[in-house]
Amino acid sequence: MKPFLTILCSFLLCSCADMFVTKTDVSTAGSVSSAPIDSKDFGSNRVHMVTNCGVGASGPRAIYIRPFCIDTATFVGDEAASDGEMPIRKALTPIEFAGDLKEQLEKLAPARILKDDETPRVGWLVEGQFNVVDGGSPLGRFFFGQLGAGRSFLGMHVRITDVERGLVVYEFDVAGGSRLQGMLGTVRASGLGRATPFDLQNAAERIYLALEPNAFHYGARANVSLR
Repeated sequence: MKPFLTILCSFLLCSCADMFVTKTDVSTAGSVSSAPIDSKDFGSNRVHMVTNCGVGASGPRAIYIRPFCIDTATFVGDEAASDGEMPIRKALTPIEFAGDLKEQLEKLAPARILKDDETPRVGWLVEGQFNVVDGGSPLGRFFFGQLGAGRSFLGMHVRITDVERGLVVYEFDVAGGSRLQGMLGTVRASGLGRATPFDLQNAAERIYLALEPNAFHYGARANVSLR
């Protein structure tokens, strides 16, 4: 019975919809080290971090978000009610994601979405580009979703610049999607619904989690002393 439960839990965890930071490189003042390539990477650019004595940038005074570029992205799958509507959905996807990202990053510092003619003077500037936006197939998820059919996929490149220093402090890729979700979906995946809004929300949350040292307050204690 225990082996069966172990296999079942492993399957459920593997099928969870989520986003991941992929292919990590860390650059410090004196050296460059490469972490093992993540098996979930899809072949995009590596993460670059510029630090002082190995200490990463943190605590921005403010965060400014520029809607990500999408003009060269592959935009396919279940995204619109018709082919004629696809260009509209593609053009509005960066706006939707900027709102999701603002909601997450204002947990770190006051956040604002920039207009086309605005340039920040303090804090961090978060910008980037979409590489792939694939809504997958609801029909595929209905019949064989738990085997991976019809799954959605989202890939993007993120660049974070310290405006006052004129320095790119973090640069990385985020990728993931609905994975092995069936027709019922979860709180993080759409099932038979439209998958991309879930993927955008998951990506925004992953970016926040990557930048927050301890988002879930692991190890926090109350009235505990070591003797």
